[in-house]
Amino acid sequence: MKPHKTLLFLISVFLVLSFLSFVFPKEGFQIGSKLLLQFPDIKSLFTPQESKYADINEILAYHQSDIIENIDDLVTDTIIEVYDSLQIMPDSLKADIATDTLGFVDSSKIIKQEKQPGTIRQYLEYQDNNKSVLYPFFNHLKNLKTSNELIRILHYGDSQIEGDRITSYIRNELQKQFGGSGIGLFTPVLIKGTNISMQHKLNGTWNRYTIQSIKNGNIFHKRLGALMNFGRFAPINSVNNKMYYGEINLRKSNITYQRTRKFKQCRVFYGFNNGPFIAEIKYKDQTLDAELIPISRQLNTISWDIDGALDEITISFKGEDSPDIYGIALDDHSGVAVDNIPLRGSSGTDFTRTDLAFLRSMYQKLNTKLIILQFGVNLVPYITKDYSYYEKQFYKQLKTLKGLRPDISIIVIGVSDMSQNKNGQYVSYPNIEKIRNAQKNAAFKADCAFWDMYEAMGGKNSMPAWVNANPALARPDFTHFSWKGSIVISKMFYEALMNDYNEYLKKAKP
Repeated sequence: MKPHKTLLFLISVFLVLSFLSFVFPKEGFQIGSKLLLQFPDIKSLFTPQESKYADINEILAYHQSDIIENIDDLVTDTIIEVYDSLQIMPDSLKADIATDTLGFVDSSKIIKQEKQPGTIRQYLEYQDNNKSVLYPFFNHLKNLKTSNELIRILHYGDSQIEGDRITSYIRNELQKQFGGSGIGLFTPVLIKGTNISMQHKLNGTWNRYTIQSIKNGNIFHKRLGALMNFGRFAPINSVNNKMYYGEINLRKSNITYQRTRKFKQCRVFYGFNNGPFIAEIKYKDQTLDAELIPISRQLNTISWDIDGALDEITISFKGEDSPDIYGIALDDHSGVAVDNIPLRGSSGTDFTRTDLAFLRSMYQKLNTKLIILQFGVNLVPYITKDYSYYEKQFYKQLKTLKGLRPDISIIVIGVSDMSQNKNGQYVSYPNIEKIRNAQKNAAFKADCAFWDMYEAMGGKNSMPAWVNANPALARPDFTHFSWKGSIVISKMFYEALMNDYNEYLKKAKP
């Protein structure tokens, strides 16, 4: 093709594309729930827009020193790196994700600010400001020194809390103030790639059963328990008289708070085994106790008292049939236990699909007093105009959970900010506030407290500011907090919670 014809062709293409850029809707065409077809604005090619991220300087100035202080609370013998398991991750990010070092910040370069009385960035919210919805929980906290009981907080969430993020800070602060130790309740079979605040290793033939197992017909009951899953070391309905073996080895983690490593009791929650089995607990190679457990048709507990100085235990099971193992708890005998319960892929609407009578019985055995629900990021990519359907579903979950026990309080933590790449800029998904509002409405209708994490972060377009902060407070997937970011956001939540607890104490004085 001759040069002048090539030039004419290129000019023609440019004019056509320019015309399309003017007539194509700026918001694009939505195709399905996850695909948005857009055409670039020709003006943006010559006058690129400057990123308008939320200003989080106040957050950084106030909380940066807390990162150091809380790292100092961690075990510091070999603090090297923290691994986060994210739901979906491009290969290009894996190297960055796997090396989130807890490198210490030079404290001489940080201006520490004295906290002013009443300085709370984001308060808990209530329907008609009725803070009494948390008074049953606050009353239990207040009486812990005299009641000498162990009360439990269940922290449910999506992948945002995997790896004990957020939960671990809340647990440590509550246990410092009200007593308690240990990592709390955890499932025998972890999701691949996740971790808890303890090194966890399985031996034997283990299987994990979840809400998906019910949907797929792999199990014929709905007893999932408080962790929304259970594990077995033998197949369901095993009839071949074969002896099965399962082992769970637990070792102290080098990346955890000190109180996490000092527990005084180990409990195994199990049930519905068609044959007897042997349960054994060992310290290294020394057997501490072994029991022959009979056939069971209900929820039961195996309990062992533990020397808090032990840095490794192994729990082993052997039998022709496995019980459904609903959880293992490493706790103190009194104080506060806080459990990290990540439900990857969930939007918090599956509780009513399980056996509620069984769930009630497990909540009773655990002495559950507070439930924290933190969901939303899995809903964000599915953009729709109206989230009233989700509000109804979520409200149903809240009312059901509150009805399981008369003294259970619930706090809903709203969806965090989450960014999408739009014309080369990372901006908040357009439906974040709609999802947040649906969660808040459901919480208020169900007489639950609500904490707005989206606003606590800085609101619209705050996630890029967290990602680009120094140190980085969020991952480069623009969805999940980094370890350091989880400390900052959980401290904001904890301060809001304690602010209302202290107000309650003033009112409760005789």
